[in-house]
Amino acid sequence: MKTRSAFLYLVIAAILGLFAAANSARAQDKQIRIGGLFPMSGPGAYFGAQDKQGIELAIEQFNKAGVSGYKFEIKFEDSACSPLPATQAAKRLLEQYKPQVVIGEECSDATLAIMPVVEQAKVPLLNAGSSSIRITEPGNPWTFRIMPNEVMQGVDIATHAYKRLNAHTAVLLYENTNAGIGNAKVFGDTFKSLGGQILADIGFGRDVNDFTSIATRIAGLGKVDVIPTYTLEGQGLRITQALAQAGLTKGGGGQSIQLGTIWLPFGFEQKAGKASLGYVRIVQFDPTDKRDVVQSFITSFKTKYNQEPTHINAHAFDQILLIADVVRRGATDAQSVRDIMAATKNFSGVTGSVEFDRTNQNIKMDTIHYMETLPDLSWKALGWN
Repeated sequence: MKTRSAFLYLVIAAILGLFAAANSARAQDKQIRIGGLFPMSGPGAYFGAQDKQGIELAIEQFNKAGVSGYKFEIKFEDSACSPLPATQAAKRLLEQYKPQVVIGEECSDATLAIMPVVEQAKVPLLNAGSSSIRITEPGNPWTFRIMPNEVMQGVDIATHAYKRLNAHTAVLLYENTNAGIGNAKVFGDTFKSLGGQILADIGFGRDVNDFTSIATRIAGLGKVDVIPTYTLEGQGLRITQALAQAGLTKGGGGQSIQLGTIWLPFGFEQKAGKASLGYVRIVQFDPTDKRDVVQSFITSFKTKYNQEPTHINAHAFDQILLIADVVRRGATDAQSVRDIMAATKNFSGVTGSVEFDRTNQNIKMDTIHYMETLPDLSWKALGWN
């Protein structure tokens, strides 16, 4: 009897094991795996830290009830804002984790490096932060970008500088990277086509730490209306302080207006102090926007992290929001994510709207928000778009 009972026990255990394995397989089949490639180290590490916050908040919210029966999971890899580590991180994700979609990077050089890797694996890459035109021109069927590219940003900010700020002279300051060079060139070409004059075109490497001589050089050029600046936070902080110390910008008693794009994180003004007064820059998130999706995001972010959200938090959150929308429309694997994402036309997120063109570039301009730094270091939304 004991032998028979033991045998029956083993049979029942085996059957239960098979059911458990089947249920586990079905549970795994109902997962959307997301690969996250973000800089967690190096000069762009602040991007990765804030991206992670926005992404984890969105996934937590969606996983409470699921999306069309699916739950989201994510694995992060440090892409370091640099081509080689980004490529290595992408290969690890694709080979070991096998995601249905990858999100990231922030820096254009790193994004350009991983694009052929994810294309070869036939996994869609959703990008929110990189601006180089080369990411979507001439087009990559597996790469999508939800922010305006450097041409869209450059034309827009140059036009506003000339027509709204009545600027007629400019000095270009930029790091010698794809994004830095590209952004500066578009601004310069557009500004000149409108009748403006570029007094100096100054590029520099990421190893430069002292911008006193550059500020002194600019001070000797005569009246400079605007100084568009394209660089990461560390150098951006030192440039802003050097320009103010040279008496060029409003923060130093001068008249020049420093211009910038989404390269700088929320809180930059508090670090730069008075030197940032009058700085006009593009961000991807307007906290004064009264839309429900924006105010709900702000409330939930503050509840989870006990701090105000940044525009980087917001565009990271929107990446998951868009993936959820694609799954809701029927995506279940990498190919269907790609196909359904390409057909996106009426998505509305925290940062603005998304409609992809034939190159998978978002053509909506309401993701560009202009903010001016006030004397108390808060932002004033200019409402230009």
